[in-house]
Amino acid sequence: MMITLKNVTKEYNKGNIGLEDVSLDIAKGEFVFIVGKSGSGKTTLMKLLQKELDVTSGQIIVNGQDYKKLTQRNLPKFRRQMGMVFQDFRLLKDRTIFENVAFAQQVVEVPHRYIKHQVENMLEMVGLKDRMNAFPNELSGGEQQRVAIARALVNHPVLLLADEPTGNLDPVTAKGIMELLSEINKSGTTVLVVTHNKELVNEMGKRVILIEDGHIEQDEIRGSYDI
Repeated sequence: MMITLKNVTKEYNKGNIGLEDVSLDIAKGEFVFIVGKSGSGKTTLMKLLQKELDVTSGQIIVNGQDYKKLTQRNLPKFRRQMGMVFQDFRLLKDRTIFENVAFAQQVVEVPHRYIKHQVENMLEMVGLKDRMNAFPNELSGGEQQRVAIARALVNHPVLLLADEPTGNLDPVTAKGIMELLSEINKSGTTVLVVTHNKELVNEMGKRVILIEDGHIEQDEIRGSYDI
């Protein structure tokens, strides 16, 4: 399994429950949508998987690593196995597209002689190699999100976590981004996408997990989002 949650509860201060007694398995190579209303627990789940938060009780295992045994010292190295994509792109405005993607490799100390080749290959994959010297403000929202995806994938993660990756995009661009994520998944990367976009979820025919009030209310292999 890529992701296993066993009886996971996350309780915030003042008794607010983010997740309650959630158990879940996601296999290597799956593409899974996480859906639900605002405040349902989706963001809590993503932050727990990124280890931005710790569980109150229960167990999380990702790619064989038990989070309770993961030290702060080893956390940065472990996170290199993950790519993360966000709704607001989070690109460095004063750096070119090439430099934004290359930064992800510099952080993990990839030898300089390899960076140019790997970054150019990744930008070609997302269809932006011809824009690699542009700055983020010269690109459309969809193009910026493609750069963010390239940056998330350049270190070849086994797991891609995408939090509302199409939230700021028009329907046509959003569909293109989701098709790109699907292609990435076909290459073997496990993809987990949090979204409110019912149309895209229903069109894609992937596994759908519905979270309500901190509980999993629906989990269907070829699911839909109708609530």
